[in-house]
Amino acid sequence: MYRISWRPVVYRLQSSGPERALARARSAGQAAMGLVIGIILLLSLSAGTLAATVMQHDPLVSSDVVQHLAYRALQSGIDTYLAAANNNPNIVNCNSSDTSSSSLTCPSSQLVPLNSWTTVQGSSANPVTEYYMWTNPALCFNTACSSISSTAGQTLDYVKELVYGAAQSGLNITYQSSYVYLVPENGFLTHIWWSNYESTVPATGDTSTCTYDWNNNYAGPDTQNPGNFNSSNCAAVYFGPGDTLYGPVYSNDSIYVANDPNFGSSADPGVVTTHDPNCLFVSPLDGHGTPSTCAQANSSDVGTYNTTNSSYNAKLEPLPTTDTSLESIAAENGCVYSGPTTITLHNSGSTEYMTVNSPNTPYTTNSGTQYNQTSGSNQDLNTGNNNECYAGGNSNVPVPANGVVYVENTPSSQTCQSYANPFDGQSGSGNYSQLGMYYGQTSSPDCEGDAFVQGTVTGDLTISTQNDIIVDGNITYQDCGSSFNSTFSNQCVYNSTGTNDALGLIAFAYVEVNRPLYYNYVMTTCGQPGAQPAPYCDPSGGSGLTIDAAILALNDGFGVNNYTVSGNGSNPYGYATEGTLDVYGSISQDYRPAVGTFSGNSVASGYSKYYIWDSRLEYVNVPDYLDPGTPRWSIASTAVNQGVNCIGTALPGVWTYSDNYGSYPNSPGNCVAP
Repeated sequence: MYRISWRPVVYRLQSSGPERALARARSAGQAAMGLVIGIILLLSLSAGTLAATVMQHDPLVSSDVVQHLAYRALQSGIDTYLAAANNNPNIVNCNSSDTSSSSLTCPSSQLVPLNSWTTVQGSSANPVTEYYMWTNPALCFNTACSSISSTAGQTLDYVKELVYGAAQSGLNITYQSSYVYLVPENGFLTHIWWSNYESTVPATGDTSTCTYDWNNNYAGPDTQNPGNFNSSNCAAVYFGPGDTLYGPVYSNDSIYVANDPNFGSSADPGVVTTHDPNCLFVSPLDGHGTPSTCAQANSSDVGTYNTTNSSYNAKLEPLPTTDTSLESIAAENGCVYSGPTTITLHNSGSTEYMTVNSPNTPYTTNSGTQYNQTSGSNQDLNTGNNNECYAGGNSNVPVPANGVVYVENTPSSQTCQSYANPFDGQSGSGNYSQLGMYYGQTSSPDCEGDAFVQGTVTGDLTISTQNDIIVDGNITYQDCGSSFNSTFSNQCVYNSTGTNDALGLIAFAYVEVNRPLYYNYVMTTCGQPGAQPAPYCDPSGGSGLTIDAAILALNDGFGVNNYTVSGNGSNPYGYATEGTLDVYGSISQDYRPAVGTFSGNSVASGYSKYYIWDSRLEYVNVPDYLDPGTPRWSIASTAVNQGVNCIGTALPGVWTYSDNYGSYPNSPGNCVAP
């Protein structure tokens, strides 16, 4: 703005006369007025030109701003999808055909933006409103995300998710979209084998004497006894003859091998990764246990593995030390039990049930607090669940709504029933007592939070404990198809339109396979003449045992109790060797209890291993499963399309393995305006 100042013009009259002076004054005033008019005219013309310029460029500026806001909305959609997937890893397994308020795996409350426009928080108060929308994801098992013949045993490459962003100014809407490529990052469920230490659980009070073999100059895991790989404090545990693992393997420790264990097959070799800074495998039994000789272990002491992609010196992955967070989740809409609890899984049609007996778990009747020796009504530990978690007298209850069961140590405010622990002996007689013969026993065995588990899984469930989980019978998946039998060639087929069987077993201490003894021989096989009921019968009987589950032992490990016993006395149904321990899922642990012993190329006692990774665990939900402190999903890449037209465009339909993603089959609707 120009400031114009007026001040009087003073003329000094000369002796030439008043007429001449007046003429001069008139002439000067006219000149000043002309100058003012000129300046005003110049300002007017400049302002008009400026206004015209602004008016001329305003649509361009407005369009640029709206495009920017549409991109910002798109980024909000991408960020919220990633956050939702890390909160509930099963989100990538959810589509528009299987969402409902009662859905356990795909609750509608977590999928509001799926095929529906959602307003970016706070933007509705602005002149330009921003929106985002997720669409149905696709599971890609190859780079091109093309069709495959079957999902059984397939390894996921990435998840392809189309996200839209939109910004609306008046009646004008600008769209942007992006293909987001997500890859699984969960270290537990993405491996058949994950271990912190490759040694036995330290003796009580000796934890500080145990370390990684590579951190002890390859002198064994016991820092107090260099060179003693069979230390009573913490002994090295080997992969040995007859052992087969299909799937990725990871360890923070050195991996001990002897007599050619196989990691995969020649057609599908497994990737082995270790945090050991120098070695992939070590074999002290064969003199290949130092950085200078461990390369010979790779070639001489291991059968099959992926020599191209296996590596050492990987980043250390931390292990959670507690599962108490699951107790809070179970208390909300799951089931909490107190003290030793037996759980047998079975189904009626498509509904999964549990037969539960938990003597220490209280319930409430009109006469006050009782314990589960007789019938009862409301479960005290599960407020609002009514009779759904009742645990008395082998009650038959449905699997809880949120799929989480937690067994806690019996609190001091509750009563520990005598002989509540099934290992106490039959009816308190002391006959067949297993006290002192299993892992994880505390000083109060009738109070400890143990779960004894077996049965058939239909759906998804996590069982977590404050102490041990004891497997005392086969645990098998039902809804995996008629050809499924937990072997590499007959793995479970993914169900893209319904639930997928998945069981999580998470213990604070041990997850252990039961091998009960009578004196110094293995007890009679379950179901044979003279056999006692579980847990006093041998679940294998020489024919092996199947466990379909994701196993996690936070402070101890996964093993077989009494695995060293090789005698069967005169019992024709007690076996020195148990056959193959068939695990279909994943095994993650702090330390490594053994499952058997070997002599030369043969198993001498206990089990040999046949572990198969359930590759569905990359994307199929295991309710509230824990992770090793890393995000469960990460974004590998994004590809943004600016200025796309969303109106009238078909959204991606529900993915099936026989489709090529991009053709958008079975479209659920159109991408209408917000």
